[in-house]
Amino acid sequence: MFEGVEKINEFALAMLDKASLDDLLWSIAQGVGDIMGFSDCVIYLRKDNILVQKAAFGIKCQEQRRIFEQIEIPIGKGIVGTVAATGIAENVADVTTDPRYIYDQFNGRSELAVPVIYEGQTIAVIDSESDQPNDYSVLEMRLLQVIANIAAPRIVSALYQEELESQRRKVEELNGALLANMSELEANQHKLVESEKMASIGFLAAGVAHEINTPLGYSLSNLRTLDEYLVSVSEVFKALREHPKAHSDITRLLNDKELRYIFEDIPELTESTIKGVLTAKDIVIDLKGFSNINDISMTAINLNTVVRMATKMLRGELNKFCEVELELGVVPEVSGNVGKLNQVFVNLLVNAGHACGENGLVKVRTFGGDDLAYCEIQDNGSGIPEHVLPHIFEPFYTTKEVGKGTGLGLSISRKIIVEDHNGSIDVSSTRNGTSILLTFPKLANASK
Repeated sequence: MFEGVEKINEFALAMLDKASLDDLLWSIAQGVGDIMGFSDCVIYLRKDNILVQKAAFGIKCQEQRRIFEQIEIPIGKGIVGTVAATGIAENVADVTTDPRYIYDQFNGRSELAVPVIYEGQTIAVIDSESDQPNDYSVLEMRLLQVIANIAAPRIVSALYQEELESQRRKVEELNGALLANMSELEANQHKLVESEKMASIGFLAAGVAHEINTPLGYSLSNLRTLDEYLVSVSEVFKALREHPKAHSDITRLLNDKELRYIFEDIPELTESTIKGVLTAKDIVIDLKGFSNINDISMTAINLNTVVRMATKMLRGELNKFCEVELELGVVPEVSGNVGKLNQVFVNLLVNAGHACGENGLVKVRTFGGDDLAYCEIQDNGSGIPEHVLPHIFEPFYTTKEVGKGTGLGLSISRKIIVEDHNGSIDVSSTRNGTSILLTFPKLANASK
């Protein structure tokens, strides 16, 4: 008797050392087997209206902490379910005569089940089966109930700790989701600010381009008229200079070296000025196309035209860093938005120019094939580090110094190419430079 009390005391103390519910339940099953001398013991834990086998000793535990063919029993069903429903222990001498018996992989002859009760509610059932009929005594049933009563508050405590841990994990998940949402919100706010800034710049650029275009137009017209006038005046002066009856003073004046130089230089001056005004007019036209942010229409586009437009706009900027080499091949037309594609090429060309540094080279090559249009932009810079490459299309990711980059250029470019134009953008990089390949589907029914 004293030895039994000692075992129960050891059992109670052992339960205090078990931190988790799982550890506790397996400890209880083992303890029952040791104290009672049973060859079988299963701990059922109540979950809503179901009893679930959670730990075992004996035949149900053929591997370490693994229940063989785990089963679940509804409250009120079978001998175990009845004990859970009534809260009363049962000692069934012969299960073959009890219709409630649920046959498992081990068909016993007698069964002992006691409820684990806390504050009037059954929270678990401790069950044991034997292959011998009438194998459990009333004393064993009472002793097992004592063990169940000792285990009850400890199981509740473990359940509470498990619930707390579950709630803690949920709070952490919610906090993580909240932080992610906050980060996403902040990123979206930055995007909105940047988008609004770009919209304002585009609006101003369109207005400035319109205002500049008008004086450029009549200046170009006046210069061309002046050029025609100068041709006529030059012919008159030439005729006077070569006329046989011209007065000697007039002839001498008309043959003056300085005057002759002026008339020879005027055509070159007007020609170069007209070219300059034409260049300015082209830049203004390109700027108007680039800044037309409200135009979301898709039209038939030749990539070569867009590449030329972007490189002309960036001529002054890129010349600071590198030489731009164009190799424009035959490409099929694609369906695109000029303003958006201009934005992509400007972003990619500026990045390529900055990557090169001084005395660098940026090659732009276009070609077609397999009903696709391609544009490849290569630079001879130092390349993109391997650990950076997977992140280059992430919004706000930048390796540039603070204030020298928003980290949105490549992210926006990828969105425009992939989402707006059903294309693709692929990047490869080595220590000798970076290559970006843009691919666009051919416009339906477009000619090469």
